[in-house]
Amino acid sequence: DMRQGAGRGDGQAMVEFALVLSVVLALLLGCTQIGLYALTRGTAITAAERGIYIAAGAAGSPTGPPATADVYPGIRAELQSGLVGATPAPMAPVDGVCPALSASWPVGIVYVCSVAHPAAGTVEVAIRGWVSALVPPGFGLGSWRTGALAINIDDVVHSAVFAP
Repeated sequence: DMRQGAGRGDGQAMVEFALVLSVVLALLLGCTQIGLYALTRGTAITAAERGIYIAAGAAGSPTGPPATADVYPGIRAELQSGLVGATPAPMAPVDGVCPALSASWPVGIVYVCSVAHPAAGTVEVAIRGWVSALVPPGFGLGSWRTGALAINIDDVVHSAVFAP
């Protein structure tokens, strides 16, 4: 009967369509994820650089300490507008050091930490955290956490005081 043959062909086409659609959808989401991650990472790098300038250049006097407390308020709006899948939050240094990225931190929060190291004459701004992922982990973007991609930016500059 001709109807049975046509029905089987339609079923086979539907299965093939479902298989191809899943591959195309994974590729589409993967490309979108790479673009969003590049945007988010670029925003974090730019914000860290701006934070360094704020900390090193906004001291109360030429011989005053770096203004690390001004970093988060100075870059918060930039991070809020450019982080995709996360929101910024301040983080205090622990024993004079910005904490390293931890798998225990919640997904969707990117922390901003700034600290001055007077003995070394440096100022550090760290932007670290986890952004939500559209595709499964292990897509080649350096994530080691399920459903999240790492943002781990660390910027350090030497501060100098010029006296007349």
